[in-house]
Amino acid sequence: MNLRAARYALVFLLEGAILLGQLARSQTDAPKTGEIAWKATGRPVRPGVYVPPNEQHPAVALPIWRQSNHAAYISVGTERAFMGAAVTSASALVVTDYDPEVVRFAQINRALLAASRSREDYLTLRLSAPAPVWRERAAAVQGEDRKTLTALESWTFWDQAVRKNTSGWSGAFEHFNRPGAHSDDAFAQTNYLFDDKLFEHLRQLAKDDLITARTLDLRDEKAVRGVCADVRAKGLKLGVVDTSNVPDASEAGTAAAGNYVKWFSECAEDSTIFLSTERANRPAVTYWSYYAFTGRAVKGKDAATITHMFDAEIAKLKIDSETRAILDDRDAVGK
Repeated sequence: MNLRAARYALVFLLEGAILLGQLARSQTDAPKTGEIAWKATGRPVRPGVYVPPNEQHPAVALPIWRQSNHAAYISVGTERAFMGAAVTSASALVVTDYDPEVVRFAQINRALLAASRSREDYLTLRLSAPAPVWRERAAAVQGEDRKTLTALESWTFWDQAVRKNTSGWSGAFEHFNRPGAHSDDAFAQTNYLFDDKLFEHLRQLAKDDLITARTLDLRDEKAVRGVCADVRAKGLKLGVVDTSNVPDASEAGTAAAGNYVKWFSECAEDSTIFLSTERANRPAVTYWSYYAFTGRAVKGKDAATITHMFDAEIAKLKIDSETRAILDDRDAVGK
């Protein structure tokens, strides 16, 4: 071990001991993240459960993504948001989620992208670099990104939630953190870790301060309208509003979707895409169908009508074993 490596190891051990002591002292009196999330959203949250990407065949959505107007990409989730923004060549990325650990992931990933010198360098920072290297590279970025990379808590979270998280449900990050060998492998055609063009687009967004992350309950009208106002204030338009399976009954439900799509539609373009997912009717939980409505299809409609559109589409997809990509389905839009 050379002198520099030995110094990194010593600093890391000392900082780790300090952090563990702080965590132990605060464990008894600090509110749990899940408790905070419960109060904010009115429903229980297991913090970090949705950090790993479980929809492992997002290329199904390419026919929809390719019709994007390349404007701002607003999305729940972690890698789902980054992949969507990369594939659509979005002008900005806004990551929103009710789980603060999803937001934390986005903040750290943005900092790593901004600090990276190349895709290969990003992979090193993401998958193997020790905490002192992150802190050293923080000098290359500003503001929140610098604070993020300087904090040992960021590295510790990333090491556990991303690097070592490969045995959870759906394999967690096992398939995302390594390249696929075949065109139909998990995350094929969408994984920016192993695609120079996709990666470079995200890296540039990060360097231009065009990636933001915020905790958001989509059922909160004031908060949703606030996101719209912020996007407009930056001179941006809405490209895609991607809410994954939030409309499903296991999450917020179709009535909530009817409301937030109505609110977003008032600041949307005709070409804005409201994207959602529903699990395909097959044993593996990694296969999903993608469906979307355009701004043209929802603008001017009330929340109840939009809710019926979601109800019709979800009922159709729930019994289908194939994975689909459906935009403005007449079976839903026409009802």
